[in-house]
Amino acid sequence: MNIELEKYRYYFETLIKNPLFKEVPPSSIQELLQLTNTRTCDHRTCVLDTRDVSHHFYIIIRGKIKVYVFDIKSDRQLTLTLLTSNDVFSVMSLFGGLKRKVYYETLDKTELLSIPLPEMKIWLMKNHNFSLSLMGYMAFKIQNLENSVTDIVMEDIPTRLAKLLYQNMNRDTGVVYHINDLSHDEIGALIGTTRSVVNRHINNFRERGILEVGRSYMKITSVPDLKNEFDDL
Repeated sequence: MNIELEKYRYYFETLIKNPLFKEVPPSSIQELLQLTNTRTCDHRTCVLDTRDVSHHFYIIIRGKIKVYVFDIKSDRQLTLTLLTSNDVFSVMSLFGGLKRKVYYETLDKTELLSIPLPEMKIWLMKNHNFSLSLMGYMAFKIQNLENSVTDIVMEDIPTRLAKLLYQNMNRDTGVVYHINDLSHDEIGALIGTTRSVVNRHINNFRERGILEVGRSYMKITSVPDLKNEFDDL
């Protein structure tokens, strides 16, 4: 394992705090780290190859990755999900799923742990509690994806944008996280529209006193008005 002692301790403490590893004994986490390699990707400079994802299981230590599909004919992309600290991916490959034509791109400087799939499968067979946590995690992600696709098909753009802001809002402060530092292009890719349309509706929310916007900063200033965009449906 090519991890210095301090890094090893840091990764161990990070995994201990990860909800997915809540029921995993510390000794099993130590065993997993013995199988692990690290990878650091700069902002937008690391597009993870689909073939590589099919052969490794990844745990995000810090950073942000978008998972997206791209249509070369229309030159459009749709972001399926954003992954952040404590998220994992390549779960489908771990359970023998079909290859998926999706792409992975870092949106922040991102630090990953990667484990070769054959070794991860052996470790998984000895740690059934992690398997159960992983199934719950995947059910949650699939439900979110189902809701997102339904919204894109059934709802208008202001409703989609309002839901996205609300889902990523700190309920106590109103500050928007995860998507606050994304470009309008990236926000558009999350809700199935374009940069110019996102820009228009964000300005509309701002002018109506619903949203405060700054550099890498968003805050909901009227939660009731924001919720009215989708609660009245």
